Amino acid sequence: MQAVLSKSLQEIESSPEDSLDRIAFYWTLAVGKEIAAIAKVTKVAPKTLYVQVAGKEWIPALTALRKKIIGEIKQHSGLGELSRVVFEEAPVAFAKAPRLFIPDEKKKDSQPKTSSTSSENSNDDGLKGNLEMIQDPGLKEILTRLSIKMRGAALMLAGCLFVSNCSSLPVNGVAGGDADLSSSMAVKKLAKKGGDSQASTGDPRAYYHYLMALNAERESLFEEAASHYSAVVKYDPKNEAFHEKLAGLLLRSGQIDELLQVCGASLERFPNNPALNMIMADVLAARQDSYGAIKHYQKVTEADPGGARAYLLQGIVFDSLKQYERAKELYEQVALAEPNNPLGHFYLGRAHIQAGQLENAEKSFEKAISLRPNYIQAREHLAWVLMYLGKTEQALREYKLLAKLDPRNKKVRDHVEQLQRKSADPLANHQSGIPEELQDQPDIHMNIAAIFYEQAIYLKALDEFQLLLAKEDTKEPHMLLARIYEILGRLDKAIEEFEILKKMEPESVEILRYAARLYSLDGQPEEAIRLIQEAVKLEPENDSLYHSLALAYMGVEKYDLAIENMRIAITLNDSKDSYYFELGALLERGGNYDDAIQNMQQAIALNPMHSNAHNFIGYMYALQGNYLDKAISHLKKALSIQPRNGYFLDSLGWIYFKKGEPELALTEIKKAMVYAPPDPVLYDHLGDVQFSLKNYEAANGAWKTSLSLTKVKKDDPDGGEVPDLGVLQEKLKKVDKLLQESY
Repeated sequence: MQAVLSKSLQEIESSPEDSLDRIAFYWTLAVGKEIAAIAKVTKVAPKTLYVQVAGKEWIPALTALRKKIIGEIKQHSGLGELSRVVFEEAPVAFAKAPRLFIPDEKKKDSQPKTSSTSSENSNDDGLKGNLEMIQDPGLKEILTRLSIKMRGAALMLAGCLFVSNCSSLPVNGVAGGDADLSSSMAVKKLAKKGGDSQASTGDPRAYYHYLMALNAERESLFEEAASHYSAVVKYDPKNEAFHEKLAGLLLRSGQIDELLQVCGASLERFPNNPALNMIMADVLAARQDSYGAIKHYQKVTEADPGGARAYLLQGIVFDSLKQYERAKELYEQVALAEPNNPLGHFYLGRAHIQAGQLENAEKSFEKAISLRPNYIQAREHLAWVLMYLGKTEQALREYKLLAKLDPRNKKVRDHVEQLQRKSADPLANHQSGIPEELQDQPDIHMNIAAIFYEQAIYLKALDEFQLLLAKEDTKEPHMLLARIYEILGRLDKAIEEFEILKKMEPESVEILRYAARLYSLDGQPEEAIRLIQEAVKLEPENDSLYHSLALAYMGVEKYDLAIENMRIAITLNDSKDSYYFELGALLERGGNYDDAIQNMQQAIALNPMHSNAHNFIGYMYALQGNYLDKAISHLKKALSIQPRNGYFLDSLGWIYFKKGEPELALTEIKKAMVYAPPDPVLYDHLGDVQFSLKNYEAANGAWKTSLSLTKVKKDDPDGGEVPDLGVLQEKLKKVDKLLQESY
């Protein structure tokens, strides 16, 4: 819901008067409510936010997180020019520092007792006593070391708060966050600074599993993280946040039966916890326990009357019970709680249709679309409402747009024809209730997941897809889950999802091909080949399958089979320039230069702008020392299409060198080095050119660089083309001898 709201706010024009409030809102979304409680935006200037902090000890911590905070605010608000945040101490403290991983002082009896409570070292003694319970000497050493890491506690606390509240911190471009695991004990012991000096250190086993859980989450190992949080809850049962985290991870990993048990037990201890009640309500609703879900949603709204999600999901449940008036009241609450939430307006519009209030429905759908222009379902509903209100031109415009987006939708095409003939009969067939053509709508969790997925908030989307599957095992959630797992680097989980899809649709060529791709990425090329062969049996005339099979054979260096299947693909479809190009590259690898050039020429005949084919022909001519003027012509054509391609510039320079024009060659190769990453072939060519110009020192340096890069690339199976090591070493001996003679 946060992501939906922040995205929607970007589309509303703001006045100078409300600018500070809007920025403050984005600040809270970016850093979370805990940090927002001790750090408030007080002034906005071009490219700069000024933030007052409750206590100077927080300034170094927040300064260290400045880049992440700026990135989060940009993601939520679209403020692309923001580049600076200035932190200053507030003249008067306006909030207490939030505490994470610290026991509630009112519940200190939940912590293990120490033998002494009067001395300054009582906590350390208690820790020592607790450590005696640990039998593993390695674990005991780790926990002892962690317990004394007190410096930088404020920084670590701020980092943990920031990670826990951000909707998406990039790790390799994926939603999530890094955490410095080594200082988590320091976070715990921060309690001593602002609280009871007698506070117990707690059970160190909880810290160990907490560290392991953080590390597992960082690697997207949600099942493992849930297992560790289960242990954390066991050793620290009175810490509410850990119960929430465990429940969330059980949902994220799809362990729904265990989640119901854990959530039920946690709610016995914390009956009014909104996060636990929300998860329980969502799962019960998915399991068709409507009244159980309503009970827990109501607990959420009692604890957090300003939140929209519980109102929205509760409304959906009442809709399913055909209690339409109650559902409508709840959708109205969503619109009040989050007026810029497109989902609230969409479902309110449906409630208005149900009640026969089409004018009100029109306004609601228009609002939803203004907040989310790509909201297809809202446009479908708006078009229908406009048609039955007699607003023919507006309805026709919406239906034409829908027809472009989904040209196979017969119902939409029929409406377009009907409206163009002006034969639509306003309100003739509608009194109240949702019309049949709008009955079949995506599940609410699919709608929410789609918004998260569009905004690359993949972990939140994953949670919604798990709720979908808890309700009904259908194809689409598995497909999208697989894509999310692939993005997160969990190829094993992505493959699991496709194995489920294969059982659902065993004769789906697309599922087989996608699964083959995942197996290939996972280092299982033989299984990928088997799956593509299975797909070929289903569609033996599908040229793209033979192309995929050729690429799979290339991956296992079975080049003859790759060439064979590429030729079959061309026989079935001789209009794709990419097929000829790839076949040419395969033939060149096998030393069949004439056939390789012929296929490259065919690729160019089909696509004169195929820059890589032009480069390939030019470079092959240069290697053979033939047709060098033609080679230059091809390279100039390639560079006219991609003027900053370093590899093309290197090829042109190499051709000039072959023609006996080393000065021109040197100019082009130096240009190439600006645009291409360090490459051993390029440095080898540079050395050859410098040597021909008798610049022996420069040649020596270039060849040494080439040798170093070659050694690195030879250890990388995907490193690409490299010079011959023996030849390079001979060149270096030769130039070294000349340099010694010159001395």
